[in-house]
Amino acid sequence: MRIALTGGIGAGKSTVSAYLQRLGATVVDYDAISHGLTAPGGDAIAPIRAAFGANAINPDGSMNRGWVAQHVFAGTPQSNAMRHRLEAIIHPLVYSTAARLDSQAPAGSVIVHDIPLLAEVLDAIPFSFDHIVVVETDDETRIARLMESRGMTRSQASGRIASQSGESARRNLADTIVENNNSIASLQTRLDELWQQWQREMASNAHMPR
Repeated sequence: MRIALTGGIGAGKSTVSAYLQRLGATVVDYDAISHGLTAPGGDAIAPIRAAFGANAINPDGSMNRGWVAQHVFAGTPQSNAMRHRLEAIIHPLVYSTAARLDSQAPAGSVIVHDIPLLAEVLDAIPFSFDHIVVVETDDETRIARLMESRGMTRSQASGRIASQSGESARRNLADTIVENNNSIASLQTRLDELWQQWQREMASNAHMPR
């Protein structure tokens, strides 16, 4: 069973992904893939340097995330154009890596594709999904989390949220919404229920005549 997991920045998608992995899911983490591609020696470094210049690359050869955040995710028309250029470089490389990892999952796995920007890229992703799960949290909580966990200013956090698709676009994709405004315990209870549902579905499908 293949699950697409998404949510706006700061919504707690990584917490959900980690818990599903604890339950037994194989997780294909698109953020982790992207980080590897933009690390020193990563396949995205040369085309990023060519597209944006030396300022976009750190002395150690990794992508300069501070520069990229300032220039690419500012929410202006110019920065939006730069974001599209960056995505055109990184996304195809991410998809090819994700396909390789997906193919290596054991038979009978629940494979969770953890995709931050699913609403923007669903039509381009070379996978079909049995379920699409969206993690949602109110914007004030997301801003507070980004300021605490990533050291962003309020303006930076608001800009990153604004640069992504809105809640309605994500919800329109989903067949499952996971609200993450309450305690970790309540979140885990909700995920336990989903996991049991998916196990029942897989067991049922395994017994269907072919």
